[in-house]
Formats: sequence, structure tokens, C-alpha cells
Amino acid sequence: MSDILENLIQSKVKRKLLKLFLFNKNKKYHTRELSRTIEEPISAVQRELKKLLKLQIIIKYPEGNLINYFANTQNPFFEEIKDLILKTTTEPKDFFKLLMNTKSLEVIAIFGDTVKNPMKYDDPINLLIIGSLSIEILHEYLKAIMDIFKREYNLLYYSPLDYNILKSEDKKLQQILSSKNIIYIKGTSS
Repeated sequence: MSDILENLIQSKVKRKLLKLFLFNKNKKYHTRELSRTIEEPISAVQRELKKLLKLQIIIKYPEGNLINYFANTQNPFFEEIKDLILKTTTEPKDFFKLLMNTKSLEVIAIFGDTVKNPMKYDDPINLLIIGSLSIEILHEYLKAIMDIFKREYNLLYYSPLDYNILKSEDKKLQQILSSKNIIYIKGTSS
């Protein structure tokens, strides 16, 4: 998926700077600090800073002997640029990292067209989840995650007991589990 961002913004240094500024909007950086943080030569950082300043994506703020830079949250395109960067640098499996620490969920997997490359952005994300979390709370979590990425989802949700019974009886579930198009984000189907 990052191929989209690489094709839109050819400069690797600019991509790194955008990610840093957009997701750390309340932090200011000086040039050397930026160079160290994104692990790029200072000359390349300075060149891209000038371009980002000209586009008013960042602001420069002199402070003593240093010139600090920070994200321009007043730029009318700030949120759209941030959304674009987020969507193009996040794989579907990364959407659900927030759920990984939920102790009442034993298995989280994505399957079907969701894991094919290239992924179709207008298709819903197919999820298989096994756990004891209330379905209402799970839907609230999933809705919050999907709202960020403006995606829909299809959910197969089973309690551990139901799953153990159905995995040997339900043909659709068996087909999903035996498919090569399944990625386990947490746990396994065994």
C-alpha cells in the first residue's frame, strides 16, 4: 500500500518529514533533531523543509539560536493530508493493533479479498474474531477503527465454545480457515 504514497510523493525525506510532523503536531523540531530522528542527511532535510514551508504545511519558529519547525494545523488541508498519509501507510492488519491487547479476544484474523495484494479500497474488511467480549462493545471498537479509515467491515464473531463446535461442522468457516488468504493478527485457529 505504501506504493501509492511513494508514487504521489517521490521524495523519501519528504514522506518521512510529513509523517513525523503530521502525527506529532504539537512537537517542534530543529533541523539537526529532524535529521537524527528520520535518519536522513541534514542537507536533504533542509531542502525538503523549504518546500514544506512554501506549501505552508509546516511553520518555522525562531527560538534563540535555533529555528524550530512544527506542523501547521491551520492549513486547510492538514486533516486531509494526515488522512492520506495514514491510509496509505497502514496495512489492514495494522488497523486492529488496538484490539490485540484486549484480553477477552483470543483470535483476530482478516481473510478473503482483504489480504489480497493489491487490496481493493472499496471492499469491506473481512474479520474473524473469537472471544468473550460483548458483541455490542466489539462493534463499538470496530466502528471507531473503521471510521478512521472510512471502511466497512464484515464480522464473523464466535465465542470460544461456539467456535470449537462450529470449526468442524460449518463449511463456510472451514473454507475460511483452510484458505491461504487469511492473516492472524492475534492467536491462531487451532
